[in-house]
Amino acid sequence: MKHHAAKWLVPFLKYGVGFGLLAYVISKYWGVQTTARKEADGTETVITSPGLEQLLGGPIAFEWLLAAAALMTFAASLQIYRWYLLVRALDLPFGVRDAYRLSLVGIFYNTFFPGSVGGDLLKAYFIAHAHPERKSRAVASVIIDRAFGLFGLILFVAVVGSVAWAAGDARLESNAGLRWLVKVMAAIAGGSVLVFLLLGLLPQSRIDRFAGRLKSLGKVGGSLAEMWYAGIAYRQRLRVVGIALVLSAVSHVALVSAFHCSSRLFPPENPERDLATAVEHAVVAPIGFIVQAVPVSPGGVGVGEAAFAALYKMSDRPETRGVVARLSLRIVEWLIALSGYIVFLTMRSEMRELQHEMEEDEEQGTGDGGQGTGTENQETGDKEPKAKN
Repeated sequence: MKHHAAKWLVPFLKYGVGFGLLAYVISKYWGVQTTARKEADGTETVITSPGLEQLLGGPIAFEWLLAAAALMTFAASLQIYRWYLLVRALDLPFGVRDAYRLSLVGIFYNTFFPGSVGGDLLKAYFIAHAHPERKSRAVASVIIDRAFGLFGLILFVAVVGSVAWAAGDARLESNAGLRWLVKVMAAIAGGSVLVFLLLGLLPQSRIDRFAGRLKSLGKVGGSLAEMWYAGIAYRQRLRVVGIALVLSAVSHVALVSAFHCSSRLFPPENPERDLATAVEHAVVAPIGFIVQAVPVSPGGVGVGEAAFAALYKMSDRPETRGVVARLSLRIVEWLIALSGYIVFLTMRSEMRELQHEMEEDEEQGTGDGGQGTGTENQETGDKEPKAKN
């Protein structure tokens, strides 16, 4: 009884948090905004900028929305193909067609249904449906794909921000907050690459020893060990990793460009003061996307708007412009997610069966498939690939 109550309570709370925060942000930035800014000589300048009410009631440049939609669709397509490659790298049977239709359904679930049955888990269960012993490996492919996406955003800020900084971009040169973001992202990206490379130096004995420690962690131990071996397997498939990174880079260029386009949907009276540059968006947009990925609301609704308001403030741009840009891009995201609903209708029986299986596993406490067989490659019968000394 408690489980069923929690099943409904968690999504309800997430909707409440998300739309409650969104309502707060909209109400805060609804009217005309007045801010005081300190100049270099110590004097204060009062700046007045239009609120959401004025922006929404003004002219709309729909060509920017169409451009954002095209770029978002392109970015999503590349991300889906990246996941397909990562699945195949683990020797899991899977087709490109299934990757695209299942990912669209997953986007639909993640955007509108913030419950325990998420779109990512649904994707993993679909792959492993015919081979339950591979469930942990399927889950690992989804988690590592998410990690690639996160790392790609961090790397994007580090590389583009550093290049723009070195080139003497005026906005970066004059904004300590933006420079700090670039330095932090560069440090995280560098550390991540170093750790990944060092994994290749681990002897097989240490790999197996760490896997054994993970297995001792109870019900989830087997799954964690499987994911650990999956990470080692990716380390030994550098060609796939390289292709995945290229796909991530191109998709994030498209993603950031889509946000840049959405920020132009409502033309301002003073573009030089109100509109953030492409370089600014290259630094702040990925950070905003990372923040809104925290699973506290459906599709990051409310969280994203609040994050971009804060990031625009850091960039010395009107916070309202950050909010309206995120709201504009959210329209595109919802349209893409609704296309996933159309795909869902063609797979309704399969999805209901998978959802039932996932709920049963959750009730039994097996989660992501901790009852799997562990470290054997089911197609070849071999152990997991050994790390090179």
